[in-house]
Amino acid sequence: MPKWVKILQAAQAGMGWTDEELAEGSRTPLQKLRELKAGVLDSDALRRVARALHLGADALLVLAQGGGVLPSLPNLKTLRSIEMGARRGYLLWDSASRLAALIDIGGESPQAVRLLEKEFLVARYLFFTESSQPVEPEWIRFLEERSALPVRPEGEKDGTYPLGTLQVDRRLVAVGEGVSRSLYLVRGLDVPVAFIGRLLSLPDGGTEEGRSLRYRRWLEEAHSHIFTLSDETLLCPSSGPVTSVGFEKAHNPFFPEFEHFSPFASLTEENRNP
Repeated sequence: MPKWVKILQAAQAGMGWTDEELAEGSRTPLQKLRELKAGVLDSDALRRVARALHLGADALLVLAQGGGVLPSLPNLKTLRSIEMGARRGYLLWDSASRLAALIDIGGESPQAVRLLEKEFLVARYLFFTESSQPVEPEWIRFLEERSALPVRPEGEKDGTYPLGTLQVDRRLVAVGEGVSRSLYLVRGLDVPVAFIGRLLSLPDGGTEEGRSLRYRRWLEEAHSHIFTLSDETLLCPSSGPVTSVGFEKAHNPFFPEFEHFSPFASLTEENRNP
């Protein structure tokens, strides 16, 4: 299924509309709507449906026409992504002190171990964007044996953690059903970096009745915790590609209020390398 169709379906489900209600709300014939959801592109119909669902019509049409763009991002020498199946963690370090933070890495990772050894790094912190993520005791013991005691922030309060010349700010995003979700903002690098977990990923699971509420909360949380950051902030999610605040403003269909005003709208690989 094309990505643009998945976005339509996700927004429709999030708003709790039936096909009949969406057809009426978008002034689109029901058959045309169903063809659209089956992947048959009609630009005018797509624009009408996108506006009814509060999606960015321009960004969605670019996706549908196969013209998706990629962000042009800086290459930070002291930040590495660590692939762990369907999820991704990160290793961040201070170039001067060699102190390191492991983000969303709760178990032994050969890639992380090799990097720690190659760069002569001292693990100082274990950070988790979700408090429910499991942590293997053997992993903690391994890190303690070769470096200082890693610290896993607990509780439901914001905090600041020095990492050599860097500063890591923990910001609580939400607490629900015994699970807290956090964002970690790093200052002191060439650009600000935010580890955002699943904050840009559509919510899943739960009952159909609560889907609209989860969808609204997700949009509100992204507004409050991502789009209040500076445009140049690098966003490192636990799934999906690394991106930036400015790029998401210009190209994310779920947030149409930003796409025509972002100064980053032209900062893409496609435009820089025609």
